[in-house]
Amino acid sequence: MTEVLEMTLAERMLYCTVKINTVRQGSAVGSGTGFFWQSRAVNDRSMFLLVTNKHVLEGADSLVVIVHMADASTSDKPSGQFANCRIELSTVDVFPHPNPAIDLVGLNFTAIINEAVGAGTPLFIQSIAAAAIPSEEDWSLFDAFEEVLMIGCPRGIYDQANNLPIVRRGTTATPLSKRYEGRDEFLVDMACFPGSSGSPVFMYNANGFVDRKTNTYMMGKGRFFFLGILYAGPIINNEGRIVLGSQPRIEVAAMMHLGQVMRSTMMTDIDDLVEARLDQIAASEATELPSAE
Repeated sequence: MTEVLEMTLAERMLYCTVKINTVRQGSAVGSGTGFFWQSRAVNDRSMFLLVTNKHVLEGADSLVVIVHMADASTSDKPSGQFANCRIELSTVDVFPHPNPAIDLVGLNFTAIINEAVGAGTPLFIQSIAAAAIPSEEDWSLFDAFEEVLMIGCPRGIYDQANNLPIVRRGTTATPLSKRYEGRDEFLVDMACFPGSSGSPVFMYNANGFVDRKTNTYMMGKGRFFFLGILYAGPIINNEGRIVLGSQPRIEVAAMMHLGQVMRSTMMTDIDDLVEARLDQIAASEATELPSAE
């Protein structure tokens, strides 16, 4: 019998990310990346959100994501089977970041999860939560450059057979301790293509890291943070110009291999919106309760 191994943190990082297919009037219009987020609890209630960039939703009236179903014997393992989940944007709670300049939005996924449980086909959902966001002290102690991972679906590419996203490794291109151009964001040095929008960016040091507080290398000690969400990247347009010199040549634009990432702290603003909605739901339920006589 094959031994059933516990899922590692790295494996769980894979399962928190999904490809988003956008649909308008029944036809596919685009794709992007999203990740699952569990909001902070309010009176023992929280929401599971599907988070992505606002621009991923442009021109769509619904979304389709393919989610792993849970193993029948334990809800803590994927079964190898998948479920198509459709989100109608006109009926679901949508939580766009209150700042129009912040390209971030969360969609309430809780009802879909609950419906699957009620039907006896629970989903295997791995989510990120606020505990993984660096504190202000953490941000200040990060080194001038750090290794990072981005998990997503560049150009819509993912492992269809196993329904898993693509992992890309790179480094920060601007210091995490600084706010790039005065904004709550930073740059990463890795190839970032359309379709990667909405990809979560992590710091994952499994075997050790330098503790800047003590200036010592923490051998064998892991470090994990949810750093941010990719939303854009600078590009050089390819105009296909022929440049005459000693010999004719064609100028071909090159990828800059840079991505713009908003800090994960932006998720606290989404959580504030969810908290207000949960309070509204609780108040509505309280008024519907029969009065005691």
